[in-house]
Amino acid sequence: MSIRFLKVKVKSLAAEARIIRKEERGSHGQLRNDLHSHRVHVVRREARATLLAYGYARGKVYSSMERSPRSIPDWERVERMIKKYGQLKQPLEEWKSASN
Repeated sequence: MSIRFLKVKVKSLAAEARIIRKEERGSHGQLRNDLHSHRVHVVRREARATLLAYGYARGKVYSSMERSPRSIPDWERVERMIKKYGQLKQPLEEWKSASN
């Protein structure tokens, strides 16, 4: 598969987050909480993993993508996406520790 799939996935996840945020504003109570939780905990996590996989596939250095992350990415998810949409050019551990 091509990294174009990752590019499309990045764009669709961004659009999904915008749509959910818009629906949150018009909702109240438990529905609003559920929408917010889905956007923050599911969509955001998937978007981050997708962006990291996309950056890896494009040859970006990890440290240039996330300067000072507050949490650890879901590296298993990132690796699965790299294998699905591209190929491992270098070991993921090596890529994570590389600097600019």
